[in-house]
Amino acid sequence: MLNILALVYRDQNKYKEATHLLNDALAIREKTLGKDHPAVAATLNNLAVLFGKRGKYKEAEPLCKRALGIREKVLGRSHPDVAKQLNNLALLCLNQAKYDEVEYYYKRALEIFESKLGADDPSVARTKNNLATCYLKQGKFKDAEALYKEILTRAHEKEFGSVNNDNKPIWMHAEEREESKSKQKDSGPYVEYGSWYKACKVDSPTVNTTLKSLGALYRRQGKLEAAETLEECASKSRKQGIDAINQSKVVELLKDGPGGGANRRHSRDGPGGRGDGEGDDAAEWNGEGNGSLRRSGSFGKIRDALRRSSEMLVKKLQGSGPQEPRNPGRGLSASNVDLTRRNSLIG
Repeated sequence: MLNILALVYRDQNKYKEATHLLNDALAIREKTLGKDHPAVAATLNNLAVLFGKRGKYKEAEPLCKRALGIREKVLGRSHPDVAKQLNNLALLCLNQAKYDEVEYYYKRALEIFESKLGADDPSVARTKNNLATCYLKQGKFKDAEALYKEILTRAHEKEFGSVNNDNKPIWMHAEEREESKSKQKDSGPYVEYGSWYKACKVDSPTVNTTLKSLGALYRRQGKLEAAETLEECASKSRKQGIDAINQSKVVELLKDGPGGGANRRHSRDGPGGRGDGEGDDAAEWNGEGNGSLRRSGSFGKIRDALRRSSEMLVKKLQGSGPQEPRNPGRGLSASNVDLTRRNSLIG
């Protein structure tokens, strides 16, 4: 119940109150369940995310590392939930410009996702986008470009089969168009390749973000025709509005050059700011190419139910409502809602 109340306070931006409740919840869980229980890892993650939202990355990092250690011990070093925790830890380190550690954590997470969930799992593309963000901040534009092309190539192969001279991913068409600037623009790749974005991007905001991010890189290199190709393809996606904030941040990084954005410790859209989500037991710092906190889609419905239930509880505790019913089957509580099973920690 303390965890639920903490989420309510967090949603109200009452971070101090939320921190106190989570610390109390952590002490109770450690005493009753043991220090290596998955529920303890979930609470540690909640605290780490809360500190991250306040820009206290140094305080958050050891909490996240402890949560990682618990998950590795209980689930094994190659469990997908461990990879999700690695993503959280990488983002905390990214905000401290610890790039070597960031690369290590993201690469390890990527290896786990690919081996356990397969190359086509959305977590793989998201993690590659996150790693590309790390490369952008270091000025490693070629490395970032290679990752973006990997994402687009895999998306193409998933829908249309192996790449060959007659079956090329969109970025290859874009580069061919750049090399053939003298040709009529009407014969651009989207005319002959119009089904690509329909098949691969309508349900994939990650691919859409990748198109825009690679387009931004092309612009930085002066490849305007290639950039326009990808940008037009991305603009046709039904989900184009989802990635507007993400793309603006990628462009900002490119404008700043190496290290750009590394000192923006309190960015409103970064892990210490007001991102898409806030990171509870089922939230994940797995942004779409910018490393921002993003709420796990699987948690949406249960999150709404928790909010309604906890708001009622707050009113009762404040004396504005009747006594809480004793029937445990009515409503939600920490004892009958195991959030740690919903892609916990970052997951």
